[in-house]
Amino acid sequence: MQHNGVFTNGVFAMCRSLNKLVEKQKPTHLAVAWDISRNTFRRKLYPDYKANRDETVPELKSQYILMQDILRSAGIAQFMDENLEADDFLGSLSKIFESEIPIFLYTKDQDALQLVSDRTRLWLITSKSDDLKREFKQEGNIPDGAFEFTPLLVKEIYGLYPSQIIDKKALEGDSSDNIPGVRGVGEKASVPLLQELGTVEAIFEALEDEISFKNLCKDLGIRSPIKALQGGKESAMLSKDLATIRCQDMNTTLHNLRLQVNQDALNQKFAELNFKSLVKAVPVKTAVQDCLAL
Repeated sequence: MQHNGVFTNGVFAMCRSLNKLVEKQKPTHLAVAWDISRNTFRRKLYPDYKANRDETVPELKSQYILMQDILRSAGIAQFMDENLEADDFLGSLSKIFESEIPIFLYTKDQDALQLVSDRTRLWLITSKSDDLKREFKQEGNIPDGAFEFTPLLVKEIYGLYPSQIIDKKALEGDSSDNIPGVRGVGEKASVPLLQELGTVEAIFEALEDEISFKNLCKDLGIRSPIKALQGGKESAMLSKDLATIRCQDMNTTLHNLRLQVNQDALNQKFAELNFKSLVKAVPVKTAVQDCLAL
């Protein structure tokens, strides 16, 4: 699918996904966050951050620009910054508004697990969603292809609380983002240690007493990673910094995120792009309850 030389298959898929989200989940507020640069503050901290990823191909980058134009025409709030990642906006918006309105994060990025709280749920897009829903008997108004994480489900599935996900990455690293972690420390050691001690900082503090630390590892039934940890503190702390979503104040209000789609403008865009099946598929109904989808 092309329009004026620009591929539109990705745009069509995202528009269709948003249509379904609005029609079925009926959020009263909606915002979309974008990654628009690899040269964020994280790469300045660690030049190899995400260096394992190929550059975005022009055919896809042009679709991002087209999609942003469509959302702008529709009146849907968007957030992007060359120094930040989309996750930083998800975190900031959820922390600012979760005391006022339930938050639902709709993404395939597992980094958002750290943001889950009693007021912020994660709709994680995953190929395992159906299996997870069956296993945990999850029902309700959840988007197709997504599994809803609550704090208890994060703990049950990963063995850790949402806030500890960044400590897990600090120790294990994250190959998808090229976060180094501590070489030689994996899940078998990191999870029991974090369950017992809480944070990566507490682990290194406990490490100061080697005999006690070795006994702790023995009690936990794990092989002592003491040698790996002794040479990996700097890497662990850097990795935790890279993995931590930055939640900060933002110059916006809940009113700015109110979902009031400019239907005429959106239909016109769909007609121009020959998205005929979407022109009639964008009614915005009254929400069952206030909530913010990101």
